[in-house]
Amino acid sequence: METLKDMEYLIKLLHKEWERSGVTKVKIIMNLAYKEVVFKRLTEEVEKIQKLSHVGEIDFQECMKLSKESFLLLRIANKIHVANKADNEFSFTVVFDKEEYQLFLTLMKSLEV
Repeated sequence: METLKDMEYLIKLLHKEWERSGVTKVKIIMNLAYKEVVFKRLTEEVEKIQKLSHVGEIDFQECMKLSKESFLLLRIANKIHVANKADNEFSFTVVFDKEEYQLFLTLMKSLEV
C-alpha cells in the first residue's frame, strides 16, 4: 500500500513538471490558417494517444511516455491559443522550448507530402 502511495505521489510530481515549459528556444510566426492546420494535427495526435493508452497491454514505461507526450501536446496547444489571443491579429508569434519545438516539428513533418 505504501508503494502505491509513493508511485501516485511521484506521478503527480511528474505531471507538475511536465506542465511547465522550459527556456524559450524558438519563436514561430503563425497565421490563422496555419493555426487551424496545427490544431487539427494536435487533435489527431491526442486521439491516437488516447486509443493507445486504452489498450490493455501497454506497459508502465510506455504509459509514462504517452503521458509526457500528452502534456507536451497540451502545452503546445495552450501556447498557440494564448499567443493568438494576445496578438489578436492575422498572424502571431508562438514561443517554444526545445521539447515543444521538437514535437511540433515531428507533428508538422507528418503533414508534408
